[in-house]
Amino acid sequence: MFASVYVILPVMDLAPAEAIRASLAPFQRGGKGDVPDKWLAFHDETAEVRTIHLTKFVFTREEGRGTLIEGEPHWHLDIGAINAEMARRGLHRWRVRFADVEPDLDAFVKAYVRDIERHPATGGYGRWLNPLGRWDWWDLGGRFDGRIIGERRRPGVRRTASVSSGPDTGRTILANVTGVLADALGSEPSEEVVVEADANIEMVSRLSEDAQAGLASAFPGAILLPPGAVEDRLRWLRAWPQIDPEETLAWLGLPDDADWEAVAIAAYRRFPEHWAAGVAYHL
Repeated sequence: MFASVYVILPVMDLAPAEAIRASLAPFQRGGKGDVPDKWLAFHDETAEVRTIHLTKFVFTREEGRGTLIEGEPHWHLDIGAINAEMARRGLHRWRVRFADVEPDLDAFVKAYVRDIERHPATGGYGRWLNPLGRWDWWDLGGRFDGRIIGERRRPGVRRTASVSSGPDTGRTILANVTGVLADALGSEPSEEVVVEADANIEMVSRLSEDAQAGLASAFPGAILLPPGAVEDRLRWLRAWPQIDPEETLAWLGLPDDADWEAVAIAAYRRFPEHWAAGVAYHL
């Protein structure tokens, strides 16, 4: 899923591309090795692990199709370990409730669960993640190329940007899928153009005018306040799945039930001398 965020920044000596990257950096999704350890917090998933332990599953190994899983939820299950156990038992179909096979929860996790750690203090099961994480990757403009200045760009054109979060496995897969689909349909891949920076930046004072005039281009899916304006955890204002953070709404002088139009206008009014970059990001 893709969404748009307008990154508000002050006029300063730092190069614009670097300013955008630096402002967005604390909101990268990921765990250990993806972001600095100091950004991480333990996301407890003990309840989910217990549910998996108690759920009745049916695993069926199908030639050329891998392993079919019946039963939910099955996230975090180590399919490689399950296949190995099925091979050891000489099974092509395995009906199992893991609590019956391995009653000890910790032993079950070690044997059949992946990407889960145990908290050294609480003993809970979960993952170390960036709680501020909002994006997997992002591009200046991207599929919302030109939107911040109210322009409609030609549909059916893939956009590339020289200003982005950098290489990403998901982005590469998406590009490859586009090419494969074009081949399968017997058509040429969609034309690719380089995104122009001047079509994806705007003065906040202009955005404020557009917002007050009710122009749709002034209302992105999220607004990122400048570094230092408030704590990082309060900088990312979003319209979906709900408008938050509430503390930031209060900082803007708005009630908890303010609508997104009012939020955007209040944010823009706070930073009239700043500029904003229109960024497309993948959730």
